[in-house]
Amino acid sequence: MEFKVKQKWIKLSPQKARLVAAAVRGLDVQDAIDVLKFMPQKAAPLVSKAVRSALANAREHKGDEKPDVDKLFLKSVVVDVGPTLKRIKPRAYGRAHRILRRTSHIMVVLAERSEEERAAARTRGERRRRVGRPGAPTEEPRKPAEGAAEGREAGPAKPKKPRFLGFKKKEDKYGAKVKGAGEAGERPAAEHRKTERGTKGGRKKK
Repeated sequence: MEFKVKQKWIKLSPQKARLVAAAVRGLDVQDAIDVLKFMPQKAAPLVSKAVRSALANAREHKGDEKPDVDKLFLKSVVVDVGPTLKRIKPRAYGRAHRILRRTSHIMVVLAERSEEERAAARTRGERRRRVGRPGAPTEEPRKPAEGAAEGREAGPAKPKKPRFLGFKKKEDKYGAKVKGAGEAGERPAAEHRKTERGTKGGRKKK
């Protein structure tokens, strides 16, 4: 037994609403409501409203066969594209730029889940929490180190040598000796006399 609810003319981009719909698709009703309650997206309360409306339809079902509310899950959450509203934004030199206001139609379908499906969904949820992401392989035990004999532990690992970066110490060119002056015929480069223009033979007299 399925219970459908469709919300139309929602002023929200379908691309943004589909991200929220994909996050809760396949969850139990109560789990989906709890997840949507703490999502910061604008589409979260809108999708939650559709889910709660479908849950109310299931509770108020007037047929002979009453559904088990605890076994309901989100079988389908579909976001369709609605009509686009055209608006105009004034620009310079009398121009006008087009603004597109997107709208969406959200349809939620609830259905009862059998005991086998609930057990399989519970197993998938446990595996997903253990591994960390959907579809990832389960953790495998680490293999022993190569070359280790059976029944004997591997020896201590050798420490790695520090990596040599290859930088060489450059010589200080400013501290080099310069020939042509001093007692030993050499003096540091920092002691060179600085000559001004026009003062080689003495300062010019005005």
